[in-house]
Amino acid sequence: MKRLFFKALLGVLIVPLLFSCGVDQSEFNKLKKERDDLAAQVSANKVTIQALRDSVTMLAFPADQRLNKINTLVSSGDYTAAKQEIARLTSLFPESKEAKATPAIIEKIDRLIAQKKAEEERIKALGFKALKSSTTFKIDYNTVELTSISVGNTFTFDSYDDRYFYRTADRGNKYVTAAMKITSQDKDPKLPQLAIYSISGDTMSKVGSFDTEFARWNDYGTYLGNTHDFGNDFAKTSSVRFKIGEEVSEDIVKGPYALIMKKENGLSRNYDRFANPPVSYTGYVSYPSTLRLEDFTKEGSDYIVVKIANL
Repeated sequence: MKRLFFKALLGVLIVPLLFSCGVDQSEFNKLKKERDDLAAQVSANKVTIQALRDSVTMLAFPADQRLNKINTLVSSGDYTAAKQEIARLTSLFPESKEAKATPAIIEKIDRLIAQKKAEEERIKALGFKALKSSTTFKIDYNTVELTSISVGNTFTFDSYDDRYFYRTADRGNKYVTAAMKITSQDKDPKLPQLAIYSISGDTMSKVGSFDTEFARWNDYGTYLGNTHDFGNDFAKTSSVRFKIGEEVSEDIVKGPYALIMKKENGLSRNYDRFANPPVSYTGYVSYPSTLRLEDFTKEGSDYIVVKIANL
């Protein structure tokens, strides 16, 4: 290829030079034709090389792999990118069986888009009532399970043998409490933190964040820290049980309210030898002062609705 290009270049330079020196016209025409033929061959070779490069690109990402990528994009809800990949597939491999399968995929995408739009309209019409609640979910390396959600006068925790500790709500207040089981893939995980919001119209307003305490200790000695409780240590067991509670005004739980979990692990394990128990989880998860419907319905929402009450 380089040699061919050199010959063509040489022809371009020599022909005018020979003509200026009085070379015979027939000889000149012969050299000119040879130059033009070489230039045409160089141009044709460039087209061939580009076609070969395109072929290499096609073979590096064949039709079956392109179809797999399209299906992955559809499953993840990225319908725009899926349609773009369908256009590339049908352009590069128009006669392939994968290309012939794309009309059904396009029909599926259009149906899913229509369903999504209908769900958005339903949620918009119903407001917070349309939000689905969940008491079991994953937050990064933690799987969270919330049970026994209740409203009462006391918050009990740190049980051992037939004893337990509790806090009593002030007059005019109530405790919202729950049992929380966390199963973690990490040996020293940070934990999430539940929050309570009051609801007024199309706005949720933050009331408070829940305290996190251990549910139970093996015995009085482990509660004091004299011996280690393997059941409350993620380094020794994958699942640990907690009790969580938040004291709020009675007016809050008489009206519409929501329990919300942010998809963030923010509480860290701490050790204080002179505290009872010596192990605790402290810290906080940052919640906004207000939440609106779109905070839950937008793509990649950071919030999980655990419970909506009195709405």
